Amino acid sequence: MPHAHYSLDDFLLDESFQAYAAGTDEQAVRYWQQWLVEHPGQQADAQQAQTLLQDLAHARPQPVPAGLKEQELRKFQQARRVLPIVAPRLRSQRRAWRWAASLVLVLLVVGGLGWWLRRPAAPASAASYATAIGQQRTITLPDGSVVTLNGNSTLTTAATWTAETPREVWLTGEGYFRVTHRATQPVADINATPGNVKFVVHAGKLNIAVLGTEFDVSSQATGTKVVLNTGRVAVERQALLTRENLLMQPGDLVETSTIAPGLNRRHVQPALYSGWTRGQLEFHQTPVSEVVQLLRDKYNLQVEVADSVLLQQTVTGDLPAAAPELLLPALAKSLDIRVTRTGDTVRLLPAAR
Repeated sequence: MPHAHYSLDDFLLDESFQAYAAGTDEQAVRYWQQWLVEHPGQQADAQQAQTLLQDLAHARPQPVPAGLKEQELRKFQQARRVLPIVAPRLRSQRRAWRWAASLVLVLLVVGGLGWWLRRPAAPASAASYATAIGQQRTITLPDGSVVTLNGNSTLTTAATWTAETPREVWLTGEGYFRVTHRATQPVADINATPGNVKFVVHAGKLNIAVLGTEFDVSSQATGTKVVLNTGRVAVERQALLTRENLLMQPGDLVETSTIAPGLNRRHVQPALYSGWTRGQLEFHQTPVSEVVQLLRDKYNLQVEVADSVLLQQTVTGDLPAAAPELLLPALAKSLDIRVTRTGDTVRLLPAAR
């Protein structure tokens, strides 16, 4: 099967994968998303290659200590002397990507900036909590914080906690967090507080730091979303050569994705994004335009609206949140419209008269 034995450098040099990482070719994006689902054993290399390619495309270097820069330059020059000579290519774009990929591989081999910008890894002695598809689970952490895991999710923490243990967890999937507040006085900069005071969630490419608040995190293969219900959240996206920081306010949704790798913020109704914890989505005169966005965000559905007049209608009531198979018929009945679904594409149509 094509690409079945791809390694990190193969992904970096594949033009179709480059288009997928850049989000410039919808066909490539669909192909690689499906391919990665079918080849879970290669997701780690593919994710690393995708991150490196996106960082190269969006990099704006941060200040690095002069001693470190000189040290890495010497290592690069030494490694460059042993790099294999690549035959010239007719296509300049491919040559440029090969040069960039070679540079990335050298940085990986010599360590270099890798340790300088490395994201914290889960502890060697860890406790993990997991859910199956369709299952929910509530975990009370040693500090009193409560996490509700959605289906097909995993939460990893330190195996033992003390008063000095950094409060940090690693999430794959979706979780709703109710974090116990430990700060004894007002804090201006969340990131500057000690590790045993702030609470950090590592999810996808994001580090999410809070003091004591409620928020939802969803980390999937296509991207990571954070929705803040109460309090403040400091979100950091750390890449190979760049770092983005953003302070969230209640009602903010912040996301990063394979299509748009930066931090993107918009305002939403938080209760709609945490409704899964209660099994219901609570609508209160919610515009259909927001419902459409919810279907895209929560269920990864492509939504088409046949008549823009439908977007001006509102929804009030509690609808099932467990799965689109239950939500879509209930939505159709509530709005008196027709809703059809083909694969991941949903169409909203005026009711037949």
